[in-house]
Amino acid sequence: MLISGVFLLILGLIGLVFSIVPPVEEARLGAIGVALGCGLSGLLLVYLSAPGRSEKPPAGSRKAKATILAAEATPGSVAGYPMVELTLEVRPKGGGTPFQVKRKFSSGRLGRIEAGRRLDVFYDPVNPEKLELA
Repeated sequence: MLISGVFLLILGLIGLVFSIVPPVEEARLGAIGVALGCGLSGLLLVYLSAPGRSEKPPAGSRKAKATILAAEATPGSVAGYPMVELTLEVRPKGGGTPFQVKRKFSSGRLGRIEAGRRLDVFYDPVNPEKLELA
């Protein structure tokens, strides 16, 4: 996402140059449109992919790998994406004892849902049922 944002910023700057010194006077409005559209889109993409904007793990949580064992559609949706109840096998880092958790997620946050797929998660060691996607 960062590379796309930088690319759009460069296109926006090129459009800005052509809006100031157009090869043809009739192209000025098109160059201004390119400069605004690409420049603003690029700024937004760069801002959203900035390293400081990534979500911090919940306090006291630990990172682990979870494998999807089963998925079942459930009633409801979030932002138009159906809800899915996943049965996950969580393997804590450092060789802790694996455990299973059933948890509902919006399918929009998951992408491809299939048995065997591995996900990065954060879990609370005191209450392993508290599990979030990393």
